[in-house]
Amino acid sequence: MRKRDILFIFSGVILTILVVRLYNMLKPESVYYYSDNIRLVDLNDEILKQRANAIVLASQKVSPSVVSITVIQTKIVSTSPFFSPFADEFFRDFFKDYAPQYYTRKKIKNLGSGVIISPDGYILTNEHVIANAIDINITLPDGRQFRGKIIASDQPHDLALLKIDVRDLPYAELGTSDDLMIGEWVIALGNPFGFLLEDTRPTVTVGVISALNRSIKSTRDSRIYKNMIQTDAAINPGNSGGPLVNILGQVIGINTAIFSSSGGSEGIGFAQSIDNVKKFIKEAKEFGKVRTPWIGLWVQDITQEIAESMGIGISGVLVNNIDIGSSAQGAGIKEGDRIVSVNNRAINSVSDWDRFVSNVFVDDILNITLFRKKKSIEISFIVKEFKQSAGTEKSIGIYGIYVENIDFRRKKQYNLGYNEGVVVIKVEPNKIGRKLGLKPGDVVLQIGNIRIRTKNDFQRAFKASKNINVIIDRNGMIVQLYLGL
Repeated sequence: MRKRDILFIFSGVILTILVVRLYNMLKPESVYYYSDNIRLVDLNDEILKQRANAIVLASQKVSPSVVSITVIQTKIVSTSPFFSPFADEFFRDFFKDYAPQYYTRKKIKNLGSGVIISPDGYILTNEHVIANAIDINITLPDGRQFRGKIIASDQPHDLALLKIDVRDLPYAELGTSDDLMIGEWVIALGNPFGFLLEDTRPTVTVGVISALNRSIKSTRDSRIYKNMIQTDAAINPGNSGGPLVNILGQVIGINTAIFSSSGGSEGIGFAQSIDNVKKFIKEAKEFGKVRTPWIGLWVQDITQEIAESMGIGISGVLVNNIDIGSSAQGAGIKEGDRIVSVNNRAINSVSDWDRFVSNVFVDDILNITLFRKKKSIEISFIVKEFKQSAGTEKSIGIYGIYVENIDFRRKKQYNLGYNEGVVVIKVEPNKIGRKLGLKPGDVVLQIGNIRIRTKNDFQRAFKASKNINVIIDRNGMIVQLYLGL
């Protein structure tokens, strides 16, 4: 064989080897997750990313701002007017129409939750958590404890703003409840069992928004909640005041109530929408209270008979009274006007109207569409503050109790069955009236031996009493309250 042929063959072998090596270097390697060459690390990383989903991240974002609230408060409890042999449920039911229940004060411990809304120590919770509080203790998730101070509380909205003296706190971002969707994921945070779990970190439960704009009546008192967010995220006793957040970690509501036959969560919980809560926060910080809004118009449902007799449509509500000097009168609204919408929200019944105005605050702008003699009219006005007369505050302010003579407006406002008398319209916290257990809407019937028919009777009776023994009508039930001075 010639040298040239040998060289040619040798060169071909060398070239083939180089091509094979180059191919092996450039071809993609096969990945075997369960082989000994191990790609299990990559798989674990992928699983970890899937575990840390939006719900987990939102919970981690908000949890440091959720606090536990422990309150020592005075509570009004009922006692039987009969002695031991008759202090039986049967006898109480039998004699309840002949003698009123006696109510006395008792110190109790209450637990709730709250959420820090600013780095300088402002905390949001429910009013019923801190009502009649003697002492408020705030525990942060890291275990630090602080004495809480009430900046403002509002019984009708069941909201309270507290303050602790500390800086640079983690706080929750407040979102909006205007664009909520039924079915979207939500997260409820709070401390449902207080310190029974021996842990200061909040509990997290997950669910969806079940419904919007719900109205419910409290089982604790006569309070009626409107425009509530309904969720199936578990909300248990002790969760009250904690935040309801979306998957972005933004607070969209404040957990407030549950519907339950057992006392625990049954998948029906309610939270107040954060847009209304923001209004409360603004009022509380600026004025130290929620100013009383005064729209000044009263409405009724339009029946078929009313529609036919007046020659008007059946949709909407009919204005049947206007308060003199009110925002509505100043804007030109008149009796007989038919209101069909407010702020682009359809009004088809008194229930729709009440649901809307329940969350109206002072300085809100109302854009009302109404019909007057078949003519459509657009009217806008700013809601005024309702202010007590100077005489009323001077006569009874010493006790933290504010009353008014019952008139048409007060009768409608509190749904009273009385045409005359005196009704409680405001009770200041930490005053005698609150310790006594009085609430707005209570009709004062008697103080001591004095029958109460006017504000002057009310003032005279308190001045004459060394010990306060008050008989009131509360939602049709006669109640006796007693407080030694």
